[in-house]
Amino acid sequence: MMKSNAERLRAKEAALERRLSEIRKRRIAAENQEQKSRAPRRPVREFVLDLLMDAGFPMNSLLVASIIDPLLGKKITSSRFGTLSNDEEKSFANGRPRPVYLCHLLNADDGAPIKRYWARSDWPLEDRIYGPNSSRVLFLKGTQWAIELARSREDAADPDRLQYVAADQARSAGLKVTRGEFPYEEWLATIRLNIDRIEAPDLEDRREAAETLSASPQRALLFGVRRGLVSIPGTNARYRSA
Repeated sequence: MMKSNAERLRAKEAALERRLSEIRKRRIAAENQEQKSRAPRRPVREFVLDLLMDAGFPMNSLLVASIIDPLLGKKITSSRFGTLSNDEEKSFANGRPRPVYLCHLLNADDGAPIKRYWARSDWPLEDRIYGPNSSRVLFLKGTQWAIELARSREDAADPDRLQYVAADQARSAGLKVTRGEFPYEEWLATIRLNIDRIEAPDLEDRREAAETLSASPQRALLFGVRRGLVSIPGTNARYRSA
């Protein structure tokens, strides 16, 4: 049966509408992309500072890079971390004060910088100290935070990959991980117990070290003592002898 002229025109109209809908989608995508490219790019330091603020504890470069990519869609290379550290120190040395600096953890024994760990300068000094038990505490806190993000941040740039980052952290923490399964509450309960067992001694060590290091110059408190503090032999076990 032959179609009437009106039916043929309606079919053409529907085809044109489908084509117009496709073009409209492409136009919106292009406009969004152009808007993003025109928007001012935020410095990497601001992304890292915000990440640290949200987490509330120091993180090493590997964890920062592992989380910031699937969470915010921001890639940071290992070489960029190196220049980031130099930029912060140069800004301080050149007398260009900033409201907050990215800084490194300070070794509890001698105040030397632990450059793989990042902190904020507006945190209390005791929260910027790396003690004998800090490595395990910070690792567990990082694992806990990664799991909490994977559980709650459906708005992440890549939520599926964020899930696998959390699972990798859980596996490294000694938790049971089954492919494709994400028992967040079970993982978190175990990690919290582990943190509770070791956090108090770590905090005590860091507070003691913070009291000792607090008299150091501001630059040393931000970016670390270059060679370690010097004391008369026998006066303080944390200092090296000249």
